[in-house]
This record gives sequence, structure tokens and C-alpha cells, in this order.
Amino acid sequence: MMTFHSSFHTEDRDVLDYLFQVQVQLQAPSPPALPASPANLPPPPEGWLDQFLAFIYTIAHWIGGLIVGLVENIIPLQTPASLIDPIGYLALLTVFLIVAEVAKRVVWGVVVVGWILIGVRVALEVFQK
Repeated sequence: MMTFHSSFHTEDRDVLDYLFQVQVQLQAPSPPALPASPANLPPPPEGWLDQFLAFIYTIAHWIGGLIVGLVENIIPLQTPASLIDPIGYLALLTVFLIVAEVAKRVVWGVVVVGWILIGVRVALEVFQK
């Protein structure tokens, strides 16, 4: 047990004792990790397309797991594990569509500003002569 300066209140001591215990638990050595056996690992993707698709799958799986976890924390519902990947892919498609829609609006803005600037340039040429 740690000793504290006398100006600490009882609640402060309790909090500090708790924090000290948490710190000791966090500093405890973790058990050594078991080495991965090459027989248990799937073969790595060969080409760039395989690697890209594996990357997309990993992101979709993580996003799906995150969404399912959030829903399970809000609603006491056990979601089947088979829904994690489809939810992740739908979330990725939704993000892609949002980005595409924003890009579409930006491109239309650039086109409109371009036509306005060309119209101003033509008007300046007409009025200067």
C-alpha cells in the first residue's frame, strides 16, 4: 500500500489506490504469444488484384463488426456472424456513394464557375471593342 501526503482526503486516497492497482495490473507481464504456424495460415494473395480485394474484404469485415457491435450495445440483440460481412460491404458502398455524390456536386460547381468565367471573358471582349 502506498502512503500519501496528509493533505489528501479519504476519497482522494481511494481514487489513487485504485489508479495504482490499475497501473500495476497494466504493467503485469502478458503471456507470451504463440508463434503462428504456417500450416494454419492461408496463403498470401498473389497478384495486386487479389491483394486489393483482400484489403477491401478486411475493411468491410472490420466496419461490419464495428456496426454490429454498436447495434448490439444499443439493442440487446444477438446478430448472426454471417451478417457482419454484408453489413460491412453495404457500409462501404454507402460511403462510396456519398463520396461520389459530393464529387459530382463539386464537379458541377467547377463547370458552372467555368462557364460563368467564360461568359465574363466574352462579355469583356465584346465591350472593349
